Amino acid sequence: MPRQAKESTTLSPYLLWFLIHGTQTGIALLNFQSRIIKGAQQDSWLSLLLVGLSLHAVVWVIYAIMKHADGGDILHLHRRLFGKWLGGVLNLSLYGYTLLFIVYQIRSYMEVIHIWAFPATPLWFVCLLILLTAVYIVTGGLRVITGICFFCVVIPTLLLVSIYFPLQYAHWTNFLPLLNHTPDEYAESAFHSLNLFYGVEFLLLLYPFIKHHDQSRKWAHIGIAHSTVLYLIISFVTLAFFNVQQLEHTIWPTLILSKVARLPFIDRFDYVYVFNWFIVILPPVCMAMWGGTRVLRQVTPLRSKPLVWFTCGLSFVIIAALQGPKTIDKLDSVVTWAGLILLYVYLPLLLVWVHLFQMYRKRRMTAEKG
Repeated sequence: MPRQAKESTTLSPYLLWFLIHGTQTGIALLNFQSRIIKGAQQDSWLSLLLVGLSLHAVVWVIYAIMKHADGGDILHLHRRLFGKWLGGVLNLSLYGYTLLFIVYQIRSYMEVIHIWAFPATPLWFVCLLILLTAVYIVTGGLRVITGICFFCVVIPTLLLVSIYFPLQYAHWTNFLPLLNHTPDEYAESAFHSLNLFYGVEFLLLLYPFIKHHDQSRKWAHIGIAHSTVLYLIISFVTLAFFNVQQLEHTIWPTLILSKVARLPFIDRFDYVYVFNWFIVILPPVCMAMWGGTRVLRQVTPLRSKPLVWFTCGLSFVIIAALQGPKTIDKLDSVVTWAGLILLYVYLPLLLVWVHLFQMYRKRRMTAEKG
């Protein structure tokens, strides 16, 4: 049976809903519509739905793997299956992925702040503000991160009220003709939809901190379903408001939609989105920083607090080196490929290897008894 963390650090199963949904809902929610239309165009919502459904299979694979992790998480399982050195290399690869996750979220949000609100503000200042806030939260522990994830569930859901305004100008004929694209085009849209759902992979590190693993499984699926429904609603509204040609030349469709809202007490509702997204990107940043720190604790003798600061400093250096808006597109591509390889290639192969390892171990034990 997998080892569980101390009772004082564990979380109730239902909190996995907030952790997964909060980690998935990040900066990509502001501009995913202009990316997923590359391929299936007005049918891109179908590709988005299929990717969301595929994540439920990924969760099944993660739980199937983790029930064989005697140490509790993927880090101990790597060492058990592949030995000290190769297992350590795989764990460090996970740390590299967490760094990439942090850099992508913060660098993309910095670009939004720079273009939309404060063009004269130094980008390093915004980066430092986000990182220091994340360090403060992460040093508080996993339960504090869970509390921040709760706000990430509430805020985007409340902002859905603002879609009433663009719906008044909806053109439902934008969805026609239906289902007239090739499988390759649907696959291309699905590829560009992937980074919306990244965050579920941190379940590999969260697993020992969740009570009653069998009960937590349904909450993980609920979290993914919540994210999928949220993305589908926003994509439907966007495709009804913009036609495909307009979306191709729109960088931040969600922010453009928010500008349609007109309230007596708020003239620029898009500013509400921009500044509230500071809270929305905190859960994925904090979860990645927490996960990276946990990885480093397994491969170094250092304690958590200096490792959190090390991850913060390294992230700052990498982000400072990424200058220019074109780097964001390259970063998005790298993150998408990294997540694709991790979730849809590495984890299924690891599940097969785990079962082969268990079969070999049982045969060896039987031979020794015989």
